[in-house]
Amino acid sequence: MNSLTLVKGKPPRLYETATGAPLDFYNEFTEFLWSQIGIRYAKNSVVALERGGRFLTELLYETGALSGRLDPAMASKTMKLFPSYLIDGANAKDPIVRQAAIRTGRKPISAASAGQYIAGANLMLEVCSTITFEQAEIASVLAGQPPQAQVHALPELKPRVRSPQELAQIHANTLQVKPTLGSGAKKAQGGLRAPKVKKHRTARHIDVSHVLPMLANAPSPLDGLIWSFGLGSLRVSETMGIRLENIDVQKRIIRVEDPQGLRNTTNKESFGFKGRKTAVVTMFEPFKSIFWQKLEEYMAVRPCSDSPWLLLSLDHETYGTPLCELNANSVNKAINRRIQATQKKLKFVAPQGNYSSHDFRHLFGVWARNYVVVPGRPKPGLDLPEIQLLMGHAEPKSTQVYASDLGISTLVDVDAANELVYHKGTGEGIDYYRGQAYTRLGEQLLDRGPEA
Repeated sequence: MNSLTLVKGKPPRLYETATGAPLDFYNEFTEFLWSQIGIRYAKNSVVALERGGRFLTELLYETGALSGRLDPAMASKTMKLFPSYLIDGANAKDPIVRQAAIRTGRKPISAASAGQYIAGANLMLEVCSTITFEQAEIASVLAGQPPQAQVHALPELKPRVRSPQELAQIHANTLQVKPTLGSGAKKAQGGLRAPKVKKHRTARHIDVSHVLPMLANAPSPLDGLIWSFGLGSLRVSETMGIRLENIDVQKRIIRVEDPQGLRNTTNKESFGFKGRKTAVVTMFEPFKSIFWQKLEEYMAVRPCSDSPWLLLSLDHETYGTPLCELNANSVNKAINRRIQATQKKLKFVAPQGNYSSHDFRHLFGVWARNYVVVPGRPKPGLDLPEIQLLMGHAEPKSTQVYASDLGISTLVDVDAANELVYHKGTGEGIDYYRGQAYTRLGEQLLDRGPEA
């Protein structure tokens, strides 16, 4: 940024390097931002918004939009190219943006990261537009003249009409008492549009050969129990809300209770928290037996307490405090740290790097899709609608991410078909060879040790 000089301060300020003239456009914005710390924004948010405003200022300065050299139409077009300036940089298709990026030396960023910078740029445009109107109004009052007619809002800031798809999405994810949204929801705040980023959701599950050693080496009975709940498809937030009365040891039943329906994602009159309304938690062997073993181990060391909550802290500083009453982020981080410490201890390597508590829930979906044997069915694995019901998902798309098809059944069928052709005439059917293939697969899984 050779053309402009940034003076770091509270707030930071920009000046022209050649003349030393201040850039009021940017400086008024940062003055507003720093005045809102602790009132409207946190300090980290202010720093992020400032960066977006500064990058837009760079583009506008380098292209001449701040000097008035560009006509309004060209200035507007240049402003709308700000996402390209961020994402494409020196490789941008537009020559003006390309040259501006070369002069400033700005390196490209990802489309996902660009949204934060564009939010800061939009806030700067909004703030500066408001300041301009206020200054024009004050000047007209002091001079005893009508408001200046030449002061107009930037076209980029005009509200836009939301698409039917956006309105449907908003209605589906907010608390509504009417069948349709009000007229006020049909318009969205204007500003530069952030690029659409397609989210690539992939399954992140504990490796099948890793899960049993992980459970056997859990650092505490509490950790082993929490991990086992994940293998019953429970989220950590749901696990924290389990009460003693929700568990029937004699009948081996676990229930997730939500009498007010707040967790039911299909209930549009609720707040739509993630989870299931009222459900019996389903577990598959061998994890079901392991869970009840882990529960017994935990109950033997559970702090003596009248608390109705099942999970109480075993840490020295918070001993006996229900986990649901502690800071959720702190609890999650502590759980994940111990999971990753166990992973490191066993020298397990995973495609996603470090395991997390949610990966146990992912394994529930993978196990249900690929390994659960239902009598009368030719192949192992539950159907997606069945898994969706067990996991408490509102949308089948979410279940597809969790319940990845590992292709086991396909490989088994190919193996069985080859065996049938090879042994043609022996009188055995395809199911016989399919069963042999599954037996070999099971033996391979059992033979894989902790080093696998």
